Amino acid sequence: MNMLWLPFLVLVIRAEEQYFLLYSGTNDTFGTNGTIGTNGTNGTIGTTWDDARLYCQVCYKELATVTSRNVHLITQNLISDYWIGLRMSFNGSIPWSRWSNGDPVTYQNWYPGRPVPKKVIPKCSSTTQTPLSTLMTSPETTPVTTPMTSPETTPVTSPMTSTMTSGTPLVATTSNNTEDYCPLLTKILLCLNLSSDELDAQYYIHDPPQSTPIHPQTVTSSATTSSTASATPSSTHSVTTSGTPDNTSFSTTSFSTTGSPCSTEPDQVPDEYIEDACVALLSFGMWKEKQCYELLPFICYDERFFGDINVTNETSHEGYLYWSEGPGENISLYRVEVTGDHNQTFNETGLSKQIVNLTAGTRYNVQVFPVKCGRDLNPQNVSFYTKPSGVNNLTVERVTNDSVKLNWTKPEGNYDFYSIQVSSIFGTQKFETDVITGLIPGNKYNFKVIAIVNKTTEGTPSNVSTYTKPSRVSNLKSGNNDSEVITASWILPVGNASGYYYCIDVTNSTNNLTNSECNITTNMFIKVTGKTPGTKHCLSVVALTDDKNISGEMVQIDAYTIPNSVTLDLKSSNRTIEAKWNLTDNYDTFNVTIEPPDAEPVNIMYLNYTFTGLKAGVKYTITVVTLVRNGPKSSATTKSIYTLPTSPRLAKAFPLGSNAINLTWEAPEESEGASNITYEVTYSSAFWGNIKTMNVTSKYIHIENLTSGTRYDFNVCVVADHLKSDPAKTYAVTVPINKTLTFTMLCTTETPLYCGTKEARNDTINKLKNYITNQFNPIYIHWNLNENTGKDDGTMPTAKLGL
Repeated sequence: MNMLWLPFLVLVIRAEEQYFLLYSGTNDTFGTNGTIGTNGTNGTIGTTWDDARLYCQVCYKELATVTSRNVHLITQNLISDYWIGLRMSFNGSIPWSRWSNGDPVTYQNWYPGRPVPKKVIPKCSSTTQTPLSTLMTSPETTPVTTPMTSPETTPVTSPMTSTMTSGTPLVATTSNNTEDYCPLLTKILLCLNLSSDELDAQYYIHDPPQSTPIHPQTVTSSATTSSTASATPSSTHSVTTSGTPDNTSFSTTSFSTTGSPCSTEPDQVPDEYIEDACVALLSFGMWKEKQCYELLPFICYDERFFGDINVTNETSHEGYLYWSEGPGENISLYRVEVTGDHNQTFNETGLSKQIVNLTAGTRYNVQVFPVKCGRDLNPQNVSFYTKPSGVNNLTVERVTNDSVKLNWTKPEGNYDFYSIQVSSIFGTQKFETDVITGLIPGNKYNFKVIAIVNKTTEGTPSNVSTYTKPSRVSNLKSGNNDSEVITASWILPVGNASGYYYCIDVTNSTNNLTNSECNITTNMFIKVTGKTPGTKHCLSVVALTDDKNISGEMVQIDAYTIPNSVTLDLKSSNRTIEAKWNLTDNYDTFNVTIEPPDAEPVNIMYLNYTFTGLKAGVKYTITVVTLVRNGPKSSATTKSIYTLPTSPRLAKAFPLGSNAINLTWEAPEESEGASNITYEVTYSSAFWGNIKTMNVTSKYIHIENLTSGTRYDFNVCVVADHLKSDPAKTYAVTVPINKTLTFTMLCTTETPLYCGTKEARNDTINKLKNYITNQFNPIYIHWNLNENTGKDDGTMPTAKLGL
């Protein structure tokens, strides 16, 4: 089967150790941070190794363990020999392999020749030797006597006491004359110039000084001796000390009766070899084994205690402490030391303490010392600040569109600085000044003022809220376009407003405000009805917030209702026009104009005006507009009228051949210079019965298609609407084209020969003349009559009519 070996890196983290030089179970010296102090004096009685270890376990961690890492710390201030935590047969079958805390021995610094090994001395045993009589005493029982027979059969009582027990020490006595040593040994003794008596004297175990251990350790003893004369005694004695006090056990004694006549029997030199030795650290740092019951100072070590201490529920005057439990079961109390502006000390058996009567905004340092066996362990440390108190009398001192100035009085206790948290619908900002700038007009802000210490420890907040002033409305303008309604609009350039407060006041002639009408609107326009036409008003608008005490800056303008139009009446002559009108509402002046501008426009306060110096026969338009001071105009009232026309001058007609006439005239004197005179021209022929009329604006006319030899009468009038001037009259006769008409008259009469008479001929001619004259009025038509009276033969005369 293949096996895969995986290497592991084991990281050992050791606690920080402290070492203490102690005398007789009292804490005479202390070491801190791995160093040793010295206050004891050499010659102090000290205690046994067992008592020293037990005391270290109770009040510290253990007897000191010496390693290459800490030897320089432990040995630098030694003034005596000290027990350390190493025992030959402790916690292992291999001597000197384990420290009392269970750690393996990785470092040794023995004094030269130490530790003394157990020696093996060859002896020749007597076949008559009897078993060794051994007395063994335990802490709980009385000594037990075991007979031990010498070659001379003299019983010897040998009390045997463990180095860990109280009672009579073990004394072993043998006869120098009952044992024969091997020849090899005799040669060795001769070489060393020693006798057998001197050799035996090395094996006496002297009585050690008595000690009273706090808790005895476990002891195991065994001895083996020969029961026959030919047997070689072989005995083994081991002491094992467990780490748990008050546990005692004993082994049985066994004897071996087999062996060679010359065997090797372990033997010890009483002044050198110690069966169950404990190590003492000499004053100069080297090691030496000693009897465990000797009284020596000792070195304990402890792991520096590191605990946690926390502070919760800090207020302005209180704080709640809780801390870690100290190590071991012998913590008698916890000493709490509070330092700050005033100091306090408490002895507590629990793991918490409510600290009261503190000053707001103050730093306090707290140390909690676990007290173990009267010794202060490493303190648990913490620092904390009490919360600062809240500021007093927080108020808003001044508000603008974009800033707020706060005011307050300093809090009780201490503080480092103030933090001002400004929150709104737009988020939260922090300031450290009482004047907060960069705010939005018309917005609500919550201000939280907090006193702070240690940069982060905040006190009780104090709060106040306010609105910034809304911005001033802009582009406020009135429509000024209705006689009974005022309309106005505006904009808010920046920020917010909950509404707008407006007032409309009537301004009288002395600019005093009367008849105020005020209201609130959420819109940015208004329409107010029921106003008097032609009235000047003062319109005021201000932006509002939900806090009625905070509003923006008021803006005012003039607002007007339009005055009503007049009812106009006109009356004219050939050179004047009189205008009259009526108006019952408010007005200041009237603007009266005429078109064409044959007179200057005027502004008058009266209800009539007469334009003079006008031109006759001209159409004029009169406009009247009602005005209010600096306000809008009314709708214009316009009406037209003609001045009365007058007759044209110097009308002349000129025939142009037999069928055309040119007619000219001049304008009336009253219309001279007018460009819009209309003339009516009428021409007629009485003979032919023709009448024609035409209107012209010029001062001449060319008329064609006329009849030759005919008189035409012309009337030229100035026409003004339905009015006409008296006509200017003239006439002209077209050039005749002559034609001859012959009349032959036949006379019949009842009177014979009457037709031949001269009287009859004349009468006929006269009748013809009368007839032609009646038929052809020479005023209207050109004609000429030539007569031939005939002969006296009685024939009738003839006549020729030329047309």
